[in-house]
Amino acid sequence: MKKIEEIRGNLVEAGFYKKEDIEKICEIERAYLEECRDIAEQCEAEGYPAHGSNYDLRCAEARKYYNEQLEAIDSKYEEEE
Repeated sequence: MKKIEEIRGNLVEAGFYKKEDIEKICEIERAYLEECRDIAEQCEAEGYPAHGSNYDLRCAEARKYYNEQLEAIDSKYEEEE
């Protein structure tokens, strides 16, 4: 996925995260994008637009879960400061 590779490149360039954490972050973002694709399909199956307000609400709710995982990674670095 182009977006994931872009994220990986930006994280490597920043030099803040360890390599294994960069991979975890990319996995989390990949899972989120896949879930949003699934949500788009669900919305269409239910008669809603694939990328309408229903989709936006569902993806925003899913984002909360993925943000919690990202925050757990970030917290390791906050403790090291």
